[in-house]
Amino acid sequence: MGRATMIYLLLGTTVATAVLCLFAKPLANWLMVYDYPRGGRKAHANPTPQVGGFAILLPFMVGLHALWLLCGQPPLYLSLLLCGAGVGLVGVMDDQSHLSATGRLLVLAVFTLTAFALDPDLASPSIRWASFGAMPLPLPLFVVGAVLATAGFVSSVNMADGIDGLVPAALLIWCLGFAIFGDALIRTIALALTCPLLVVLIFNLRRHVFLGDCGTFGIGFVMALLAIASLRTGRIAPETLLVWFFLPVLDCVRVIVSRVLRRRSPLRGGKDHFHHILTDVFGKRNALHVYVLTIFSTSLIATIMPRSGLYIMVALLAMCLGFIAARRVIHRRQMAHLALRHDQAAAARLRQRR
Repeated sequence: MGRATMIYLLLGTTVATAVLCLFAKPLANWLMVYDYPRGGRKAHANPTPQVGGFAILLPFMVGLHALWLLCGQPPLYLSLLLCGAGVGLVGVMDDQSHLSATGRLLVLAVFTLTAFALDPDLASPSIRWASFGAMPLPLPLFVVGAVLATAGFVSSVNMADGIDGLVPAALLIWCLGFAIFGDALIRTIALALTCPLLVVLIFNLRRHVFLGDCGTFGIGFVMALLAIASLRTGRIAPETLLVWFFLPVLDCVRVIVSRVLRRRSPLRGGKDHFHHILTDVFGKRNALHVYVLTIFSTSLIATIMPRSGLYIMVALLAMCLGFIAARRVIHRRQMAHLALRHDQAAAARLRQRR
């Protein structure tokens, strides 16, 4: 495919995404995907169209179909086209009327298996670690691991979508990584996603649109398949991919474990995610900066020095757990101080009455 064709494709998808975002309100009315403020996690000021993901995926899928025809109909493009569109449609349905968590996980598993059926080359015979060398892996074990990893990663992206700009910025960073370091097929897909993601990031930061489950599920699924395809070529080390996705996945696992220990449903919404904790400490805008800069800096280091990936993940784990523990200690001291002041005020009022 020529450079001019790629430029036209990028311009077309970018302009189409911008137009869809400009007409977000009528589009959200048509799709019935408005997000209404209800307090708690839904604390935004006004009803907001959840069409950011749709505005990215629709032009992207049209462009991907054109790429599939122009590039000799590669199976990877077909699996991304059909399965990515399918997961995105399920995301739209979830935005319209919330689907059960179990149902969403089953859908992700089915579409991941379908992707392997459409492109058997997604299954790599071995995983080439930068630190440990090539590790042969039986095909069934690779497929099962890919299904679990995809479901877990997409769910973690969905859970992380709690601050304006956070998930679009993270997806943009990962797209740039695939565009720079992936092979030719992966690079083309990542480039086709990069500009539409940037457009939606701008609209999302201005609170004109939300990404919605269509975006977190559909685009998250595409990211997962790109990561699986990268294992086959070995252009991006597995340690690097783990570092890229580590922070949202770590937070997802932490939240699920803590909720199970408290006998709460692990898949229900809440305000106990890492970005919520950062917001309590730094405020929303600074929390966004801290989260995104952490993903960017660690991803950059792991990409340049793949063998440092394991050390980066250990450092991230220690940093996150230490920060959360320190936050809990500070919160308890603040509550104890408030209780002491309340008791002192009550005692003073009692003395005045006497």
